[in-house]
Amino acid sequence: MSQSRWFSGLRWSVWCTLGLMLAAPAAYADGMARRAAPMEQPFSWTGLYVGGHAGLVTGDTQGDVGLGGPLNTDYTVNGALYGGQVGYNWQHGLMVYGVEGSFSGSTVQGNTACVAILECKRDLDWLATVTGRVGYAMGRTLLYGMGGVAWSDVHTHVSIVNVPLLSGSATHTGWIAGFGFEYALSNHVSTRIEYAHIDLGSADHGLAPAGGPVVITDSVNLKMDTIRLGVNVKLY
Repeated sequence: MSQSRWFSGLRWSVWCTLGLMLAAPAAYADGMARRAAPMEQPFSWTGLYVGGHAGLVTGDTQGDVGLGGPLNTDYTVNGALYGGQVGYNWQHGLMVYGVEGSFSGSTVQGNTACVAILECKRDLDWLATVTGRVGYAMGRTLLYGMGGVAWSDVHTHVSIVNVPLLSGSATHTGWIAGFGFEYALSNHVSTRIEYAHIDLGSADHGLAPAGGPVVITDSVNLKMDTIRLGVNVKLY
């Protein structure tokens, strides 16, 4: 073999060796990086959350003073609810189970003419609920039903040409049931729309003039339907 050919073969061997030496660390680093890259965890509804809501209400209220005739009332109420909620979800497979408490301020009210020139008015001061939820998860989408207990402070007013005559109130206890759709915008923020029927049952309102004794008892009941929009933030 000639000397020139021997040197040519040597140069080729050196360049190949240097190439392998340079490529090996890069390939090793790439493999390590791929093994070290964290696996993306599947989304879960499990966790504690807090949020806010607002919605519209329509309903019906009746009052019975036990004397019948024009003294009894039956009229509609409407308005809005707005407030906050806190809850916890547990996800098991595709099923999601949860419990939630909420508190809402209210503009819900209604009025009607009663006993000729008198005006009867009823309004809802606040609404509180504790509900259980059962849902079906499809990734970041949750369809759920809910039901539980509802409380509310309800007021009754009787006036004549806007001059107050009698008023009274009571805290009603009833039930709430409904269903909703919730979608997770991220791992920690979700939005929802929810329908609920609320039956606050019956309670006695002792109607009295300002600072005076009760002169008549009004047995009041109130039922409502509401659609609320909400936003939740999952804390962990």
